[in-house]
Amino acid sequence: MKKNLLLMSLVTGMIAACNSGSSSNNNAAPATPIQYSAIHGYNDESAPTLVTGIRGVNGSSYVYISGVYSSTTNSGLLYVGPISTNGGTWHLLNYPSSTGVTVTSTSLYGPNNGDTPGTVQIVGNYTTVESAGSAIGLLYQGAVDGSGTWSTLLPPSPDNSNVINTIAHSTMGGLVVGNYDTRLATGKAFIYDITKNTYTNLTKPGAVSITAYGIWYNGGTSYTIAGGYSDANARGITTGYLVDWDSATNTASHWTSFNYLNQPVNSIVSHFEGITTDGNGGYNLAADVALASGVAGAAFVNVPRNADGTFGTASWTNIAYPGASIISANTVYQNNILGVYIPTGSSSVYSYLATLP
Repeated sequence: MKKNLLLMSLVTGMIAACNSGSSSNNNAAPATPIQYSAIHGYNDESAPTLVTGIRGVNGSSYVYISGVYSSTTNSGLLYVGPISTNGGTWHLLNYPSSTGVTVTSTSLYGPNNGDTPGTVQIVGNYTTVESAGSAIGLLYQGAVDGSGTWSTLLPPSPDNSNVINTIAHSTMGGLVVGNYDTRLATGKAFIYDITKNTYTNLTKPGAVSITAYGIWYNGGTSYTIAGGYSDANARGITTGYLVDWDSATNTASHWTSFNYLNQPVNSIVSHFEGITTDGNGGYNLAADVALASGVAGAAFVNVPRNADGTFGTASWTNIAYPGASIISANTVYQNNILGVYIPTGSSSVYSYLATLP
């Protein structure tokens, strides 16, 4: 359902919580009314359309939405149109096979505006017969119909071990962020410079595993990256983070950790899935959470920027699609959260749009 093994594990936890009688709707009700609507997917939803990423189209009220069409195998999706998904167009995009490379699935996660009007950059991953199911990172650049240039993203291992499950999550301002594994228990995050064709590992002091799921371009050489990490005393990803990145010096600053409702004891998982500007110098984020009580759910998070450049205190708003027993927040645009949910009593997965006032 989600972008990598980490989030698949989180969804599994959600299912377990649902089966035990808990649901995301048991979280505290949001303080402000939220407008919920269904995403109108590809091919009349003959198979699930799972939304994964979003970016506004330059000079337009339209958006790009990336996704996965989950039929017999996964295929990549790109939508262009109104955020309501009424009247827009879905395009099916798949990484092309070539001699010695037999592609078996494609998943797209982070769309962005291309170098020329009407073109896009999209990141994600694909699998092949030859890779035995291990994910390989990808970057697509070109027309929205998939006829442009497809490239493989494969960061070098810092310890010369095998790189597995490379997944590119988000791109903006000429950089790509994503993850890879050298061992399944510990994930690594990378930053890829498209123009320079260089990789840099994103490392947090004290963290044994880290993800990079979202990137926002602030201008100049300044970026802000969102994701999650675990420290030496935890397994998996437990804590969300924001960090600033300077592409000129390849340095990180203002590392800041975030837990659900700003109360670490309540949350066993807090993870940021996506990031966008709030229009006031701060950021809106999509978050997935899992509580010690067994409840799992989704949230819209706003983090202001302090006068000294550091990140301020987060404000959390729960997302609870009506009738959903399981819900995930996958991406954010302006005051909109997009994600997926499973209705009560069902095993089918659907995509939703939640608009905050």
